[in-house]
Amino acid sequence: MSTIEGGSNPSWTGFMCLLSAAVAGWSLRDVQHAARTAPGMEHYRTKNTGRGSRRKRDLHEGQARLERQWEKAHQYAALYRSLPQVREPQDYTELISVVDSVNDLLHRLQVTPGRWSSEAGQSRQSILQALAFLTLQTGKQVVAASIRDLALATGLGRTTAATALHSLERDRFIQRISAAGQGNAAEWQLTPALSTGSVTVRSQLLNNPRPPAGLFDKRAELVSRLERSLLESRHDLFTRAGLGHRAGALFARLGEKVSVTVDSAAGLLGVTPRYAATILSRLRHHRLIIRNGKGWARSKRDLRDHAARSTGVSGYLQARAERYEAERQTWAWWQAELETMNSSPMARPRRPHVTSRPLFTDLPGERIWPRYPRRVDARADHKSARQLVLEGALNPESRFQYLGAA
Repeated sequence: MSTIEGGSNPSWTGFMCLLSAAVAGWSLRDVQHAARTAPGMEHYRTKNTGRGSRRKRDLHEGQARLERQWEKAHQYAALYRSLPQVREPQDYTELISVVDSVNDLLHRLQVTPGRWSSEAGQSRQSILQALAFLTLQTGKQVVAASIRDLALATGLGRTTAATALHSLERDRFIQRISAAGQGNAAEWQLTPALSTGSVTVRSQLLNNPRPPAGLFDKRAELVSRLERSLLESRHDLFTRAGLGHRAGALFARLGEKVSVTVDSAAGLLGVTPRYAATILSRLRHHRLIIRNGKGWARSKRDLRDHAARSTGVSGYLQARAERYEAERQTWAWWQAELETMNSSPMARPRRPHVTSRPLFTDLPGERIWPRYPRRVDARADHKSARQLVLEGALNPESRFQYLGAA
């Protein structure tokens, strides 16, 4: 459309402009607006006099010519348009079920605070929220989650997380689909609510499926709500060595409310007002909450790190994560040792001692584990193996490496 005065053939240039606009999806109103000033559409503003010059075209004549050629350009553009891309029909039945199950679960958690009032109840609630978060994130009803991963996500210990999982399974809040084995975590599913839809979803075109209105907005809202609750309550200060898990739960709930009183805090946690006042007093002592009218609100500054240092629990969760990683490494090392023991002697690779420092280069292929530590009676020494892992003996960076010519 930028060709000055339509070029040597204004009629052809003008029609090419219309054809390009039709393929691009322009409307007649857009084309009429462009025809007023676009240099390439000079043909619809002036006409050839036959003497090498052009004179202004009548307004109604130019408008009629533009509309006729616009219809013709639309007919040609239909040949240029590509067919819609073939795609597999998407079924949102599982995602709808996941969102409904999580929404129903959060509603039950909110209306029955007394069920989760104890320290063990708060642990079960956190594990349930973590499983709900994984379910929403994946969009699958069945998710795989190990005990240690759930423990790290909620700020709990592995034994507390395992106890919470068994309690939730016993109370029919979750179902174990498959047990852990061969390096794979156990698979869990939230127990779906028994309900019947109020309306029947009408059929959709196979290549144009449309999810229910607000499905993805509701999913994003639930994900944000669960993520905020898990992150704000997961801190060194809110471990058992610090202020406790219930203090973290109340701190996270304060992020959703302007302020709470002692009675409303007791209602949120399902505890007595006296115990709620104790939790608020601990939070106030570390300046995590401030007075707001007749209630309490969160401080504008986040002083949890400072409070954790003053309490002596700073780095507690990081140390726990390192221990769990060492346990995983030790277990993987022992599994490799068992595989080597059960293989034929001729097929066993040469394994260095764990304390050796050979010069080596990174060779492709399967990892060769060092020899597993043994006691005097030739039995496996798991305690020494775990200590070696914690010291970084299995880390390739801790060995001497040949870096080539310096």
